[in-house]
Amino acid sequence: MTALGRVVRIQVQRDPIKLKGEGYFPEPLLHGEEAAIGPQGIVLRHGDAWVVDSHHGAHPRGKGGGNRALSIGFTSHYDAMAGRFGSAPLGIAGENLIVEADGIVTEADLAGTIVVSAADGEIPLTGARVAAPCKEFCTFMLGETGVLPLEQIQGHMDFLADGMRGFILDVAHLEQHHLVRVGDEVAVRA
Repeated sequence: MTALGRVVRIQVQRDPIKLKGEGYFPEPLLHGEEAAIGPQGIVLRHGDAWVVDSHHGAHPRGKGGGNRALSIGFTSHYDAMAGRFGSAPLGIAGENLIVEADGIVTEADLAGTIVVSAADGEIPLTGARVAAPCKEFCTFMLGETGVLPLEQIQGHMDFLADGMRGFILDVAHLEQHHLVRVGDEVAVRA
């Protein structure tokens, strides 16, 4: 196995944060210390309640229908985005799990099975694919309101491509819910 790092942030989107053609609104992001990952996505423990991510198959206003049920990002990508845009608060791109990492992590680096070593055993996550950047997020990162036309931001969109904004993982194969906590180690098994 190849170590990636440890989970430093777990979060969900209580409601969709991208409104197509209108803008990017990160206010619904909520982070905590523990979540449960299952075959429909992720739910976050918040006090005595569980908060369902907007990409979870059971979210009433969900956007992903379970097709984008879990996402992962890396601290090193936030460092690179901060260098490009001047600021990139950890978690602003909306990934569910953010892992401490050195250097840029590519889709090729994630080929195989991503394994979270949790207290109740290993959580196998498969099928890592790039979370494509959107004009709404790019415009937000530039500090603009509304949504800028693609021709004005193409260079920034290219920078955000190839996983800079995170990766989507498959969870449909999971047969039960698994608890994940801040501090859990993450690795890739070929």
